[in-house]
Amino acid sequence: MNRLVRPAIRITQRRCASTSSRVTPSTTPSSVAAAEDIPLANLSLRWKTLTSQQKETVTKQLEQVQMGDWKAMTLEQKKAAYWVAFGPHGARTPLTGPNHAIKVVGGTLAILAVSTTLYQWIRTKGGEDPITKTKAWQEATEEYARENKINPITGFTSEGYKGPGFQHLTKKD
Repeated sequence: MNRLVRPAIRITQRRCASTSSRVTPSTTPSSVAAAEDIPLANLSLRWKTLTSQQKETVTKQLEQVQMGDWKAMTLEQKKAAYWVAFGPHGARTPLTGPNHAIKVVGGTLAILAVSTTLYQWIRTKGGEDPITKTKAWQEATEEYARENKINPITGFTSEGYKGPGFQHLTKKD
């Protein structure tokens, strides 16, 4: 069993080594020093206006500060660190904006209005009712149901049935 685990660990170690972060220009000390120029006050209000490089620089700076003593951090640094970690940006951007519910309700009502109008238009332009809606057809259907004992337990041909049968489908003239 031990011989099977070792190759898996080696492969995992190679993968981790090949995907580990390398030193890039954005993580060099000069860019971290440049982050000192970016004030952390009201970072939540200015986050959208920062470039992606500035955002990355601020993030790296805050990571460095958080590695030290948290009691030594200023209130602005703590607020900025919280905003970067949990603020509504990136993947945590809200999916819906203001007045989203009104738009959904309005769209739903518009679709219902169009479909109702289309239904009524088709009903007015349609021909006469189908033959299956005539009283004679429905009486013949009831007779067929009784002869063949359709739904004998709870339905039309059961003992003591007092429902309207099939004739409730006709228009009452």
